[in-house]
Amino acid sequence: MIKEETYGITWGTILIVIGLIILLVAFANVLNVAQNPSKTLEQWVPEKIKTPTAAFSWWSNDKSVEFSDASVKGTYDITNWHWDFGDGSSSSDQNPSHEYSTIDSYTVVLEVKDSNGNSHTARTGVSLVESKTSQGQTQASMTFDLGLDVTLNRMAISILFTVAYAVIVMIGGRLLIAGCRLLRPNVQLLKMKGKQPEIDEKVSLKQK
Repeated sequence: MIKEETYGITWGTILIVIGLIILLVAFANVLNVAQNPSKTLEQWVPEKIKTPTAAFSWWSNDKSVEFSDASVKGTYDITNWHWDFGDGSSSSDQNPSHEYSTIDSYTVVLEVKDSNGNSHTARTGVSLVESKTSQGQTQASMTFDLGLDVTLNRMAISILFTVAYAVIVMIGGRLLIAGCRLLRPNVQLLKMKGKQPEIDEKVSLKQK
């Protein structure tokens, strides 16, 4: 019987220790997240990388054309510009000028690239008028990115985080309670076993 009671006390103690460790680790992690929740969510679900948006305007006088870059950077700075003037000529300047050989209409293409390798292209028609000036620009690229995918992902992560830690805390609490229930009666039984010889001795003395 004593071995069984000692066995129960051992397992009760083990369950209590495991339960306490689980609870302490869970509460430590929750406290760490609570101190800076936005940083934690950024690590789990980083912000969406925005690509640059290419755009430009132009102004011509007869066959001579001045190009002005109007591109908008995304997450990273724009570092490269590549112009295709539509007549077989090109340039890597940000704001180039170009002299055409004949009065005509040309499709000019600008490709911009940022420091992370993301690129975007814009194009527009350039119509030259002999002995006259003209101008134009690329059409505005209307893009709406509300970042809902990032927001929804972060909401999902927050919900999963809450549920997971609630389950962990519940498991730790259950183990702690089970250990206490297993430990308490066995300790009381051992105390009673320890007092039993004294009771037996007193009874035998009274009988004498």
